[in-house]
Amino acid sequence: MEQTELQKESRSNVRTAPKEPRKHNVIILNDDFTTFEFVIEVMMTVFGKTQQQAEEIAEETHIRQKAVVGRYPLDIARSKVAKATRMARAEGYPLKFDIQPE
Repeated sequence: MEQTELQKESRSNVRTAPKEPRKHNVIILNDDFTTFEFVIEVMMTVFGKTQQQAEEIAEETHIRQKAVVGRYPLDIARSKVAKATRMARAEGYPLKFDIQPE
């Protein structure tokens, strides 16, 4: 094989490592109807937070009207928000979330 053919072949076989997916912030939004206790339950059940982390997020949401729940690849963020929203609607709460790129 000629040198130029070897160079072309070796360049085409080089693989780069896949890039880490872009992360997105899941943000919980405050409302006047969803209970503090329910927010804590959602944080622990859907987002895997500890009791203390869940309470801190619920408190920050109450004070600042919103809080970052976590950072996830977009598909995971969407899935978690959908699950949390279904839980809230099943209990009659208007809980809302936002997803924003980092």
